[in-house]
Amino acid sequence: MPPRAAGRTRVNATDQLRALADRIVGVYDRHVSPVAVLLAGSAARGDADFYSDLDLLMYYERLPSRAAFESALGELGGTIVRTGFDHEDTDYDQFFELDGVQCQLAHITTAYFESELEKIVAGERLDTPYAKVVMGLLEGRWLRGVEQIARWREQARYRDEYQRAAIERHWKVFPLWAYEDYLRGRDAPLWRQQVLLEAAFDLLAVLAALNRVYFTDFEVKRMRDVVGKLELAPPNLADRLERLLLPDTSPAELESLVAETQALLEEHLPDVELPPLRRAIGEKLEPWG
Repeated sequence: MPPRAAGRTRVNATDQLRALADRIVGVYDRHVSPVAVLLAGSAARGDADFYSDLDLLMYYERLPSRAAFESALGELGGTIVRTGFDHEDTDYDQFFELDGVQCQLAHITTAYFESELEKIVAGERLDTPYAKVVMGLLEGRWLRGVEQIARWREQARYRDEYQRAAIERHWKVFPLWAYEDYLRGRDAPLWRQQVLLEAAFDLLAVLAALNRVYFTDFEVKRMRDVVGKLELAPPNLADRLERLLLPDTSPAELESLVAETQALLEEHLPDVELPPLRRAIGEKLEPWG
């Protein structure tokens, strides 16, 4: 084994991204003065690698001018990738590259953020981008405005309304077990894989809701970390979800996972009425002649 180079130390991606975040915030402080700043994503959690982006959310009582944002980016020396907004006066996004890192800055007014946050936690907005907003808030690392962020975190506590809405939305697994004989005569390997993949996502979303854990599709980049948060779940869940996608997996594997998840829901949330699946557990599609 060759000798270690003298003075060489291991570089930590999380530390580098956090240092870059401090540098960016220092510049933006001078140009736009956010009242609160939150570092989100892997750099906040501490599990970043050298492919990770940098996610910063900056909050304002009133949104500064576009020229002020451009001046801050100009001082940093970042290379703009794109900009965008949902509403002219309430939010503005900057995506740029700095020191080889993809940086995503979201600028938003506090009033608009609080209004959107309330709609999310009330279960009115369940799409991945919205859930990611709440998860970023709860897991993030505050850099400015600790008291403001603490109030928002209290507002974002997981609610019964969100739990019910998430379960009702994702309890829609296609009953592949009922179509096993049907599939033998069809050329449908891609459709089969699509069904199984969507089923895996839906089951994870339902189980996350049962455990009162916010969940987004992005989280499966670290699936075993997600599964590790779920105290109420079928045994060996991560291994079984991975097996679902193997070419020789029987649809009975999916049927078992759905049945066990349903049993957990009925035990721990007896008041939640599950929408009926297209085919019940144990049911098989019969030929008509």
